[in-house]
Amino acid sequence: PAPSGILDLLDNFADAWDPYDPLATPMFWHIPKAGGSSIKDAMGGCHRFVQATEFGVTDGHIEDTEVAIVYPAVPGVADTDRSPFVNIDSTSVAGIERAKNMGFADAHLAQVVVSPFVFETNDLFTQTAKGRLFSIFRHPIERAISMFYYIQVADWEPSYKPELKEWTLEQYAESEIVENNWMTRQLSNQLGGELTEENLQKAMEVVRTKFMVGLMSKIEPSMTRFEKFFRWTYHVNPTNQEACRERLMSGGSNSNAKNKKAVDQSDPAWEKLMWQNNFDMPLYEYIETLFEQQEAFVQGLPDNFRQIDGTCCKCDPPTFPPEGFTCPVAVKNNE
Repeated sequence: PAPSGILDLLDNFADAWDPYDPLATPMFWHIPKAGGSSIKDAMGGCHRFVQATEFGVTDGHIEDTEVAIVYPAVPGVADTDRSPFVNIDSTSVAGIERAKNMGFADAHLAQVVVSPFVFETNDLFTQTAKGRLFSIFRHPIERAISMFYYIQVADWEPSYKPELKEWTLEQYAESEIVENNWMTRQLSNQLGGELTEENLQKAMEVVRTKFMVGLMSKIEPSMTRFEKFFRWTYHVNPTNQEACRERLMSGGSNSNAKNKKAVDQSDPAWEKLMWQNNFDMPLYEYIETLFEQQEAFVQGLPDNFRQIDGTCCKCDPPTFPPEGFTCPVAVKNNE
């Protein structure tokens, strides 16, 4: 049984073990520094899905009063194909409230939603237009180390702290800046204060009941599972789309490899980070077991599902699936 009704706060999401429902919108929970940018870019850049992220309200679309698919200009890029977005912001509480008031869910315009929030996004959906949670998870200590090196250089992030370049990882692990059990807090809906075993139980219940899980350490098989489960196939130009996916699954997006130093488990910093993640560690190990169990979600579907019955709307002559497909419009930025 769910501890203290936490699942009621996610009642607009399908359960993880419910069969595939084409009307439920995939909702990708983006955990920072866990491989999420690669999944997000594969969905947007390779599969060319209509996404709901923060980008849909750029280029003046925050003023829109009706929910619609828009093609915002990419700032500073002169000549590129623009991608389709729904004109809402799924990454802020105010944006989610606006989306709800505009009737986002029942419009069924987004093929995928991306947000750093879990519980807040329940409001993006309704009982008749549910969401379906999925995410990619990373070993908490590796994620913490990655975060340490990332915020030293990421001057575009609100969390940017260049002074950390002078710090050791151990200093970071002892500081106020380091995250404490970030996943457990997010998934048990308690961002501040002391955590207890009950928070871990809640987090495990939420992830078990509501999430299809992927692992950054198995990013390509995770993406394959998402594609199989959500019945994602190529409809723009399958050859290019597969090459695009291959690039992301091997290299990664927003990766900061050049600054990282390997950290040994005997390093005092490792132990201190373990202490900061005393609930996230067992939670992550549980997620690893769920990843194995959830193979059952896509049983019988071939690994190359994304390439089966592909169509090419950018070919000459163009081809389309029987249910129809809107080819992404090449809106140039100077138009």
